[in-house]
Amino acid sequence: MAECVVCGEQVAVSNACPHCAQLTCPAHRTAHDCPGVSSDGATWYTDPDAGRAAPTPTAGVRELSEPRRLAAGVIAVVVIALVAALAVGATAGSTGIDDERVERLVVTEVNDARTARGLAPLAANTTLAGVADAHSADMAARGYVNHTAPDGTTVAERLAQAGLTCPGGENIYYTPNGRLLVTERGLAERVVAEWLRSPGHRRALLDTGYTRQGIGVVVGGDGGIYVTQNLC
Repeated sequence: MAECVVCGEQVAVSNACPHCAQLTCPAHRTAHDCPGVSSDGATWYTDPDAGRAAPTPTAGVRELSEPRRLAAGVIAVVVIALVAALAVGATAGSTGIDDERVERLVVTEVNDARTARGLAPLAANTTLAGVADAHSADMAARGYVNHTAPDGTTVAERLAQAGLTCPGGENIYYTPNGRLLVTERGLAERVVAEWLRSPGHRRALLDTGYTRQGIGVVVGGDGGIYVTQNLC
């Protein structure tokens, strides 16, 4: 245990401010000497991307996919996290994270969420992981966030190209805050927490019809973090 920098109350080390790394108690999370903390008066949150321009839309590609079941039987939903980061310090153009470790941790977090609700865990599948990783890499390389690629390739087509015939699903998470250093476990927890908070993502993640999953995490050249989950 350590002490709050404002009042001296005993706090856990995990209560460090994600901007300045100072330890704070719950009462002073919005009231300590740190210019990076904002408050709406009830809850605290971070906004590491304040003032950054929004990504330039890709011609012909919708930036957000509504949670829906596609004609091919594929569930595809996306979260774009513009607010809230699990940052512990700034970097210059790199997150410094181990993307493969994040992938393993997301698999674990997903299965923890399922088993906590009495559902069977999803087996990690290398083929699905390959599809997910390739899509995250494509989004990072071409600067879009969507289940449909700029050339029109869909989730169902990507799964079919990999030899998968199951009715599949896809969840996407994107945050432009990669210019801040994040911990692998913190990032994995944030991704799954955001998926569970979104009705479409939650429905896919907890779907009892799925038995396998693959996760692909890629850090873009601009520091944005792209995460894809494919399910079968």
